[in-house]
Amino acid sequence: MNKERLIEDLCEAIVNLRDKKPLIEQVTNYVTINDCANVTLAIGASPVMGDGFEEVDQMTMISDALVINYGVINGASLKTMIKAGKTANKHNIGIVLDPVGVGATQFRNEAIVDLLTQVHPTIIKGNASEIMSLSGMNTKSKGVDSSADSLEAIDAALKVARDHRCVCAVTGRIDIITDGRYIVKIYNESDLLSYITGTGCMITSLAASFLGGGASPLVSAVGGILAMSIAGEEAAIRENEENNGIASYREDVMNNIYKFNQYSIRDLANIEVEKVEYKYPLYLVTDEKACKGKDFYESVEASIRGGAKIVQLREKNMDTRDFFKRALKLKEICHKHGVDFVINDRLDIAMAVDADGVHLGQSDMPIEKAKEILGHKKIIGISAKNMEEALEAQKYGADYIGVGAIFATDTKKDSGLIDLETLKDMTNQINIPVLAIGGIGLGKLGYLKDTGIDGICVISDILGSDDPEKRTRELLEEYRSIDV
Repeated sequence: MNKERLIEDLCEAIVNLRDKKPLIEQVTNYVTINDCANVTLAIGASPVMGDGFEEVDQMTMISDALVINYGVINGASLKTMIKAGKTANKHNIGIVLDPVGVGATQFRNEAIVDLLTQVHPTIIKGNASEIMSLSGMNTKSKGVDSSADSLEAIDAALKVARDHRCVCAVTGRIDIITDGRYIVKIYNESDLLSYITGTGCMITSLAASFLGGGASPLVSAVGGILAMSIAGEEAAIRENEENNGIASYREDVMNNIYKFNQYSIRDLANIEVEKVEYKYPLYLVTDEKACKGKDFYESVEASIRGGAKIVQLREKNMDTRDFFKRALKLKEICHKHGVDFVINDRLDIAMAVDADGVHLGQSDMPIEKAKEILGHKKIIGISAKNMEEALEAQKYGADYIGVGAIFATDTKKDSGLIDLETLKDMTNQINIPVLAIGGIGLGKLGYLKDTGIDGICVISDILGSDDPEKRTRELLEEYRSIDV
């Protein structure tokens, strides 16, 4: 992903949105509900503002995306939001969450924890104070206003995106959007937007409209913010020339959103794109035989000390009870170091030990059924050998794709090798992380230069080395030295 690619994706997204006219269910607040409905219509989508507990699940099921807005949150509306969110998760419908005022009161802080424990949002959009509060940083929100600058919230946004496996957007003077792999900055702005109530809520509706139109979560968040930013910037030009006042400016903003199109994007978008390291640059897959007699647990823990950020327990020939015991012990080791722990194939073991997730092959449980069993808060990775499998995994909500084998491997003798062109096509067309697996080892990573991969999965080269901690560090150093 670079700026040129993002611009083209945004242009395609606005055309698709207007062609599809997606239905957007919005559980939002009464202060801005009319504006949210109108801006949804202006961008080319169709709003439904059903917020009754008795019907919100049915409204969500027939919609293409869901907005959850915390503006006037109370006990009753929280239950409605959770019901809508769980329904959306069950039916693979994207959710844009606007945690308005989080950090301002104890109730809002407790309510957001309650919701995020049960609902997996696709996009979380807030101002700097809200996102910083959500990340656990010590900040004070001033109601719907922010006491912090958006640039102060970059680390918080990355943490929210990675912790909640979503896109996080921070609105402000410079807008920040990240999926944990890329950071997009939008420089289009107008100070006059701050004199209009509800522009943040309207941005949430715009992002949901793009999401419902079929755009990726990152493109949807950028598209929603960019539409408002360009509309406000262009309206400010007229206001500066004619001095008609804020009511006229507000009207021009809505008109400009209605006129927003691919030409607006190409001519006016002032954005930057930066690639950042994915949260799993090195992914360790276990294999006791690869340890060559060394203690299995000590070898895995050594790799974690060396920088492995996630561990997958793979035991093809171990009986269930021994597998369960091993999983419990390995989970304890991983969580002691703050590292994620997933189980290969076995959903029963993953559930029994409350692992962080599972990794599934093409012959294993379908993703949608695994999500139904494990819940939408768990990590689900998928193995893929071709574009069709990768696109299918993305469609049903995989968190990442393991692609390979890159090199010949002893652990999977039936794995065919994947060529670099196929790998590049996947990283260009897939908007979830792509990890390379199969025969990965020290001295080989230059082969992956310019492929766009997000990380490497390693087995034997680490566990079979004399010093797994040192080898992990060496692999990470080599991986970070090449321009992937």
